[in-house]
Amino acid sequence: MSYQWHFGVIGDYWFVFLRGGLATIWITLGSAALALVLGLPLGLLRGSQRRLLRLPATAYIEFVRGTPALVQIVWIYYCLPLLTGLRLDPVTTIVLAIGLHAAAFVAEIFRAGVNAVDRGQLMAAYSIGMGHLQALRRIILPQAVRKMIPPFINEFASLIKLTTLGSVIAVYELLHAANGLIATVYRPLEIYTFLALAFFVVIYPIICLSQWAERYFARRI
Repeated sequence: MSYQWHFGVIGDYWFVFLRGGLATIWITLGSAALALVLGLPLGLLRGSQRRLLRLPATAYIEFVRGTPALVQIVWIYYCLPLLTGLRLDPVTTIVLAIGLHAAAFVAEIFRAGVNAVDRGQLMAAYSIGMGHLQALRRIILPQAVRKMIPPFINEFASLIKLTTLGSVIAVYELLHAANGLIATVYRPLEIYTFLALAFFVVIYPIICLSQWAERYFARRI
């Protein structure tokens, strides 16, 4: 018995995917902004010579990188209210959880980018009277950013995929929207196939952009 494909269901319920897609974009942008804001100081603290600054940042980064994002999402949503009485709505939870998760990886990108710049340039900045933060801002970071751009783009692609974890706490993103539609029209093959293709169409160009940026900046260094 051959299965009869009916992709017309996608066109009939396009508004479901549009709503889920807009939620996915919002979650991705919000978590990316949070990851960037937290990632830079974490990366700088991780590379600090002072143990009191370095050890807490290192502990956070290693713990977050060593535990699944799904567990972190569930912990913030279910356990945080029990400990603090603070209950977050599902969308805020997923943005916060993914942002905090990605911040650990962004911190390592920042740290690797800064370390890739010749340390002699930092010493030269000190010799002309610059402070550490001034040297980072004017000398080190402008050069390091070029090395950070390709992994930043890759991390952004990963964030898009991580948004699907929001379905476990009923966040109305693409996967949750698809699951709800399947329960209505009973067409899982068509809907999951379209969902996979939709993510591929969005994410593959981002990956290609990362590869192009890596080659481009490699030629200019």
